[in-house]
Amino acid sequence: MFTGIIEEKGKIISISRSKVQKIRIKSVLQVNKGDSIAVQGICLTVTDVLKNGFTVDAMQQTLGVTTLRNWHAGDHMNLERALRIGDRLGGHIMLGHVDDVGKLVKIKSNEYSFEINPKYIKYVVPKGSIGIDGVSLTVSSVAKRSLSVSLIPYTLKHTALGDLRIGAKVNVEYDYLAKFLSR
Repeated sequence: MFTGIIEEKGKIISISRSKVQKIRIKSVLQVNKGDSIAVQGICLTVTDVLKNGFTVDAMQQTLGVTTLRNWHAGDHMNLERALRIGDRLGGHIMLGHVDDVGKLVKIKSNEYSFEINPKYIKYVVPKGSIGIDGVSLTVSSVAKRSLSVSLIPYTLKHTALGDLRIGAKVNVEYDYLAKFLSR
């Protein structure tokens, strides 16, 4: 379980493209083999600890439902370690299970608009929570096929969201409470 409060903006060192993709990430976070870690909002398992970071593995199923297939060496990644009992919940409850891949369609000042699959719009509430590439954000507006969030300079500087350009694909995790209530 995660909160969407990014601990570090890591960097991909390398990706081995095969049935199980091994992704080496440069990071200063203290992790252990077997730890869960959210990388761009995707819950992955640390498979090796390196001097300057760690390795995670990704299966084909993950490639099919996330932005992972578009990642390259040198890309910055939002990183968050899994919660421990007693940790503060600074963002909102996130599971690291990506629901949708959205697309950045507009930037106007600090407002970022993302096109999403219309079947998920029922989970998006103005002033509600949304996870974009693992970052806990507040929805500023909702339309039939899109949502907008306002990004403060701190978030743009300290997360990989500051690297986004029009047309960029993002991992979207809709609010767990909204999904639960809808169900």
